Parts: sequence; structure tokens; C-alpha cells
Amino acid sequence: MPGPREALLQKAIGYFSEHGVRDTSMRTLATAIGTSQRMLHYHFGSREDLLSAVIESVIEADAAMLTDLFANSPDPFEAGRENWRVTAQHAQTFGALYFELSSHAMYGRPYARDLGHAFVTRTQEAFEAAYRELTDAATARRLARLTLAVGQGLMFDMLVDGDRAASDAAIEEFIAMMRTHLAAPPS
Repeated sequence: MPGPREALLQKAIGYFSEHGVRDTSMRTLATAIGTSQRMLHYHFGSREDLLSAVIESVIEADAAMLTDLFANSPDPFEAGRENWRVTAQHAQTFGALYFELSSHAMYGRPYARDLGHAFVTRTQEAFEAAYRELTDAATARRLARLTLAVGQGLMFDMLVDGDRAASDAAIEEFIAMMRTHLAAPPS
């Protein structure tokens, strides 16, 4: 059973996922999630600290899931396919929040300063580790970055146009291309 801080954090994540962060004040958030502004300040400090906790929580869960998928699947391409399925499903709830918080990092908001490490580096490292089983380190690094970009781009498209089937088909094509690329002898 989660402690009070974790319970409040999960409620805040749920609220932000549904309504976005925008300029939501601690008072507005507290009212919406059934607590007091004082309790939010007690557990998180400032609004920025709360947003940092939101970012960290979402990223930790995603990174752990991806690492587990690759560690427990004999076929990294099947693990990648499953990662896409879970990511696309979660995007329906968290996708807009993911991109909204990404824009906070792009604008240099202090609480989002570590978002690049969380959203890019940690995920890329998980893909890179999987690719290193199939190719050399430099190629694995490049393919990991490409895989991350394809996934993020397709998630963005899916959230904007609502066409999950098109994104799923594009992922299948990408997986087939990666299998072919990695099976071909180096040139």
C-alpha cells in the first residue's frame, strides 16, 4: 500500500494526464484531487518540485518496464513490439502529458532540466543494450537513437490524428527493416 506522498503523487499524475499541467496552481490541484494545498506543499515543496516528482515517477515506470521486457524476452524485436503495444496503450492516458512536459524542458524550465536524461538517455540506453546483443556498440548506439525517434514520432502522430492502426503498421514495418538490417552482412 503506497504511503501518503505516493498516493498524492499518483492522484496528481492522474489529474495532469487528464487535464494537462498548463498553469494549474497547487490550490487548484489540491481541490481537484481531494487534499489540501498544505499537504501538497508538505510532501512536495513547490509546484516545480511536484512536477519533477511527476516526471521522475512516469519515467521510472517506463524505464523499468522497457528494461524488464528486454531482459525477459529471447527476441529483442518481440520485446520492442510489446514495448510499442504498451507505449501506445499508455499514450492514450499519458501521451499528452509526456509531450507537454517535453515542451517545458525545451523552454528550459528548471524543474524539467533532467527530462532529456529521463526521456531520451535512459530509454535510449535500454534500446542500446538490446541492440548490442546483435551488433557492435557504435551501431547499437545509432540504432537505439533511431528506434527512440521512430517510436516518439509515431506516438506523437497517433496522439494528434488518432490513427493507432497506422502507427501500429509503421512499427511493424520498422521492426521488419531492423531485422533485415541487422541480418545483412556489414558493408
